[in-house]
Amino acid sequence: MAVSQDNSPGPKAFPRRLWARALDVADACVALAVVALLVARFATGWGAQAAGLLARLDVALLAYFAASVVARVWVTGGWLGWLRGRWFDLVIAVPLVELTVGGWTAPWYLVRQVAALVGAFARTKRAERLVSQLRLHPARLMVGSFALAIAVGTVLLSLPMASTTGESLRVIDALFTSTSATCVTGLIVLDTGSDFSLFGQLVILVLLQLGGLGIMTFSVSLVLAVGGTISKSREVVMRDMLDQESVRDVLGLVRFILMVTFVVEAAGALALFFCFGPTRGYSTRTLYEAVFHSVSAFCNAGFSVFSTSLEAFRADVWVNGVMSALIIVGGLGFPVLRDLLMMGWGRRLGAGLSPRLRTQTKVVLTTTVLLLVGGTAIFYVADGSDTLKGLSTGERLLTSWFQSVTARTAGFNTVGIGQVGHAGLLLIMVLMFVGASPGSTGGGVKTTTVAVVWHTMRAAFSGRRDVEVFQRTIPRTIVRRAVALVMLSVLVLVVTTIALMVVEDQPFEWLLFEAVSAFGTVGLSAGATASLTDAGRLIVTVLMFVGRLGPLTLALSLVGDVRPAAYKYPDSRLMVG
Repeated sequence: MAVSQDNSPGPKAFPRRLWARALDVADACVALAVVALLVARFATGWGAQAAGLLARLDVALLAYFAASVVARVWVTGGWLGWLRGRWFDLVIAVPLVELTVGGWTAPWYLVRQVAALVGAFARTKRAERLVSQLRLHPARLMVGSFALAIAVGTVLLSLPMASTTGESLRVIDALFTSTSATCVTGLIVLDTGSDFSLFGQLVILVLLQLGGLGIMTFSVSLVLAVGGTISKSREVVMRDMLDQESVRDVLGLVRFILMVTFVVEAAGALALFFCFGPTRGYSTRTLYEAVFHSVSAFCNAGFSVFSTSLEAFRADVWVNGVMSALIIVGGLGFPVLRDLLMMGWGRRLGAGLSPRLRTQTKVVLTTTVLLLVGGTAIFYVADGSDTLKGLSTGERLLTSWFQSVTARTAGFNTVGIGQVGHAGLLLIMVLMFVGASPGSTGGGVKTTTVAVVWHTMRAAFSGRRDVEVFQRTIPRTIVRRAVALVMLSVLVLVVTTIALMVVEDQPFEWLLFEAVSAFGTVGLSAGATASLTDAGRLIVTVLMFVGRLGPLTLALSLVGDVRPAAYKYPDSRLMVG
């Protein structure tokens, strides 16, 4: 006789569910106290008596968070269940230990408070509805995630502990720096190495990594790293954002991104440590500088803790070589890197024919080589009487090569860009406009876009109906998208350059260079950045945001889902050209 099983919740399950809801409400209420304490602790100038009261309140909040963790462990039925869902709460262990031994450091205090605030808000119904709405539209999710990261970065960089002077930065300067870091641009209004403390530099470094990999990709990578699982809705969004055919391909690509990023950045940091060592010494500070520049180069960010970027290493072949390799690998795009590694792995295994390179990989590699070689040759000739004057042939070639590499959205420089002649500036602007490749850490309109537009011109001049690349036909939807992207990008640059000319009193070529650098998320400047007015900094900030996400992505986030028309008007001839 079969015994029926009752799958209904037992007598203990229902009370635990109520306890979970009660804890969510309590966390939301405590989050308000966290915000008030955060503002009072860093944004006001209260005296010692008020500071003592704040310290006691801080201890009370810390005790609450510890009790909340214990309660949630009981609600979830054990430590394993809690670790799977709330492992980040372990961050309270650090200030707890420091409090026990007699004090704590301000950065951990800030991390704990921000983590509590974000965690409490994330468990509210309003946040769940907001996230569910964003998940329905990948473009809006990208815009929202980048905007949120910039906002958090602005708050962190506005804190007194982020500056070397111990005073809060101006909001416009913090916003500019946070946007430049999150959008991996590299334009700066404050010197990263001298104006920002170690805490401020670490905030910038985290924003670089977030922006370089993409907020969604980084978050998914973090979940996979700690053994978590990805929801079906997020898998669909990532499939659309990474342009993959299936969810399985998405997870495979994300794991590959995580592995390549860690390996390349670690190898680059180790190589730069030995490159910087002979001149800066083999110290912990040198190791930190190597890690910072490795992450910045791989993410094509252009941020440097050296006041003159890499001008001191202009003739150093090893530094130029390592930095160039990091920039190029980061700019090729993760799909291309995986394609190359899969082909090499197939040959190594000897299992029949190795897989062929995809059309996108061929286009990216061909366009990249042409831009690097052509850019080096043109800069060598065009700027020979300016920044390259007086250098040996080897130094001129090395300098021309690095400027050709870094102009493709990296933003480092080994010569003063303000001393580059007009021909050299125009060449750099063209390279900045093209940028890196799709699925990479760089910006610009992308190499594949320029290649599609070029082959569209060839098809038009040769009288061919279809656009063909490497014996493959490019769909008309992609052709139209590429042409629209280029035209829209040019329009954005024209409008923003005119706006900068209205609010700034600087040479036209400097302002145009600034606009192209911001839109291409490059970070090179001919000298206009430091003297921009607040209005000019706000314009450049918006331009960096538009350039990182892409004008088409922003347009799609505003318009929403576009449905093709179910009708067609009669054809009509129109004279052009």
